[in-house]
Order: sequence, then C-alpha cells, then structure tokens
Amino acid sequence: MDAAHGAAEDPARFVEACREEVLTEFESALRSSGNALFADSVARGQALSTARYVLDDVAATLRAGKIQISSLSKLHAWEVGNARAAAGVHPRTSLEAGSLFFRIALSHLTRHILAETGVCAESFLLAATGLEASLSRRIREAADTYNGFLLNQVHEAQEAERRRIARELHDRIGHGTSVAHQQLALSEAYRATDPARASAKIVVVQQAIQETMDNLRQMTSELHPQTPVKNLEKSLLDFLEAVGDDSVSIAFDVNGDESWVEPRVLDEAFLILRETVRNALTHGDPTMILLKVDIAPHALIASARDNGRGFDPANARERGGVGLTSMRERAELLGGTVAVSSEPGGGCLVELYIPLRGQAGGPDDA
Repeated sequence: MDAAHGAAEDPARFVEACREEVLTEFESALRSSGNALFADSVARGQALSTARYVLDDVAATLRAGKIQISSLSKLHAWEVGNARAAAGVHPRTSLEAGSLFFRIALSHLTRHILAETGVCAESFLLAATGLEASLSRRIREAADTYNGFLLNQVHEAQEAERRRIARELHDRIGHGTSVAHQQLALSEAYRATDPARASAKIVVVQQAIQETMDNLRQMTSELHPQTPVKNLEKSLLDFLEAVGDDSVSIAFDVNGDESWVEPRVLDEAFLILRETVRNALTHGDPTMILLKVDIAPHALIASARDNGRGFDPANARERGGVGLTSMRERAELLGGTVAVSSEPGGGCLVELYIPLRGQAGGPDDA
C-alpha cells in the first residue's frame, strides 16, 4: 500500500501523530507568555480541553473531507465563557491563547502532513482550514457567552438599583407624605372642638413636609442620607412624638449599647422600625403598639406588636405591598431577617433580627 493510499484510509493519523506534542507545547507557551489562563488551574484545564476538542474536529474534518465541528462545541464554549466572565478574565486573554494554539498546532500539522510522501496540498489546506474554523467558532461563542454574562450582571444591578430607589421613595418620601396627610386629617377633626390641638397638628404637618423636602434633596444627591441616624432611641422617640395620636398607646423600650452597632445598621434598623409602626397606624387601626429593641454585641433584635385588625400575610404579598418588601430587603442587605406574623382580627407581630460584628471589649470578649 503506498503512502497516499494509507493517508486516504486514515487521514486523522496526522493529528494523532502530533496531538500530545501540541498540547504539551501549548501548555508551556501559556506559561512562558504569562497568559492569565495558565495561572488559574480551572482556566488552564478548560484551555487544554478546548485544544483537544479542536484537534478532534481537525481529525474529523480530514476523515470527512469537509469542515466538521462537534455539536457539543456550543455547550463547552458556554461553560468556558461563563467561567471566564465569573473570574474576570477578558476575552482578549482567550484570543491570545487561541492565537498561540493555532500557531503551534499549524506548525506541527504542517510538519507531519507535508513530510508524508504523496499527500496532496488539498489535505494540508483542509487541515489548516478545519483548525481555523473550529478554533474561531469556539472563541467567538465563548466571547458571546462572556458578553451575555456581563449583560445579565448589568441587568441585575439595574434591578437592584430600581428596588433601592423604590425603598427610598417609599420609606423616606412616602413616610413624610403619609404623616402630613394623617396630621392634616386630625387637625380638621379637632378644629371645631379643640383649636389649640388642631394648631399643634398643623405644626407637625409643617415639620413632616420639611423632612420630606430634606429627604428629597438627599435622594437627589446619590440617594444617600447625609445625616445618618446617630442615636436609634432618640430617632425613634422623635418619630413616635411626630405621629402621636391620643387614641393609640405606644410603649417603647431600648436595651443595650448602641456603640456596638455600625452607623449604617442603625440607619437601616430605624427605617425598618419606623415603617413597621407607620404600617400599624395606617392600616391596622390599633389602640396599642409595643415596640422593643435589644442590642447585644452579636445582634440587634427588635419587635413591634400591635392589637389592630391584623391581616393575612399571604394576601398582602399577593397585593405586592411595597412596605413589607422594603423592610425585608433592607434587613437582607445587612444579613438579617424580618418575620411577620398576623391574622385577620389578631393584630400583628413584626420581628427584626440583624447580626452584628462583635466589638472589642463587649460581653463576648470577657
């Protein structure tokens, strides 16, 4: 059997003859070139797997006499693209690695194919074309997946920002508007029978409107409060005095050292508890609210219980209420939880738990 006939029977032997040499030299080239894929064992393994798959495609191309690319190429490229995006490896790095592999593989294939007596130039051209087609498609599909991953991250970030803006609007602007509306209604009710009390309610309305205007200015300046809560107990007392109604008895108790709590946590805890009381006054029609806050080095634990009309939490979620969602999201951003227990006619209990970083000198350090 002559060489040309042997090559026709088994053209893939050109690939098998140089496969291990190509892979070994490619891995060495990744290391010596300083390519970032070599430094990460997962990325390096994926790069070598891609190289093997491309050589498989070249062998299949030589057997079929036309370009052959595995149907699994898209799945592997998807895995590679997601892994590179998650690790922050830019597609340029993959392209540089692909260029290294192409030059190495082409060099070895050239030497083995052209050294074969009687092999026509078409076989070499087919091998080179198959190599380029398989490699370029895999790099392109991995890059598409990489871009899709980043677009999803941008979308998720935009959604998170929209939820944050909704929380800020509801908790900071909605609160002041609600207080102003409530106090105006009380002022109207007292106007005929108790003008002095009616006038006092108007003062509260003015304060609420001023607070809303201040908060709006803060929101337009990166949507972050410029004057964070410095004392949770005082802030809650000021709030309770502002929304006070003689028909509702509010008991309030704070225990523990607020210095154990980071300023951001104090601010978020205040907004959650304020929203809890506001919801009770607005929707529950209670005659009594019990608000309790316990601060330990490891956690801030608070609860608010009222004897109002209560509600079905499942139905509240179905209505898509922003208040409860906002409270839960604020707690979750701090690694905490908000639990709501209620039933129609049975009042409502809201429990807040926020883990804290232990402070030196606290009870846990004794």
